[in-house]
Amino acid sequence: MVLAAAWWVGAVIAGAIAVSRLEAILRVREHGLSANATITKVDENFVSIPSGYNGWSTKVTVSFTDTSGRLVRAAYTDHARAGGKKKGQTIQIVYDPAKPTSISPAGQEDPRWLEVFFIGLGAVVFLGISVYRAYRAWVP
Repeated sequence: MVLAAAWWVGAVIAGAIAVSRLEAILRVREHGLSANATITKVDENFVSIPSGYNGWSTKVTVSFTDTSGRLVRAAYTDHARAGGKKKGQTIQIVYDPAKPTSISPAGQEDPRWLEVFFIGLGAVVFLGISVYRAYRAWVP
């Protein structure tokens, strides 16, 4: 029964993280402001997982001035190659005015959707394991 509770706690934590990230995506989508940002760093990595996934992950760090005149340094992770993005280049981003470090590249779908999907999937798996463990604890 303790294992069932532990898996349930994991499901709740993963679910809360997924909901929090989903809210951040929706805030940028609904209330986001556009800004020109200068790329300060591009970190492109090839990801290979033994289960068969091969792909790219690119972290793009930018700096921009928000509506209050403050210089903001933020980053987003895209699950693709950099696509020609280089340090010093100017790109357009969309940011949440309430939390300027929450950004997304303009003109494309927010790359954080993929993270939300996998974290949510993890929450469902944890919940399923929790139910299974609870059932096995009650049934001899």
